Amino acid sequence: MSGLRRVTLDTIDHGPVTFDCPAWCVGHGWQVGAGIGRNDISHNSVRVKVIADTYSYGVQTPLRTWMSWAPFVDLVPRVVVDLELQGEYEAEEVSHLAGVLRTAAARLETVAAETIRLRGEDQ
Repeated sequence: MSGLRRVTLDTIDHGPVTFDCPAWCVGHGWQVGAGIGRNDISHNSVRVKVIADTYSYGVQTPLRTWMSWAPFVDLVPRVVVDLELQGEYEAEEVSHLAGVLRTAAARLETVAAETIRLRGEDQ
């Protein structure tokens, strides 16, 4: 497995835990000193997002998606999907929103395909 780096985090249930961090992981700074358990340790990739500029609500981010893998819980990386687009929109905005959703679908498929590809490298 190339591109791995070794990381140690202090956990509340297992003390210091050392594990390999895959190349796609953005780091664990957000978990340092957070009072996490071993099962809370997770690798996250960069977040991919879609932005929509709407008349009714201004700039929104209806989609955020990324790879995540809790190596002490999950067998393989998974895809996190944070989808939020709720409200009443002007009829003229709907065509734009539909395009945003098509872009969101394409990005979800890209992240999912990359996750499947990387599963083979990380295992």
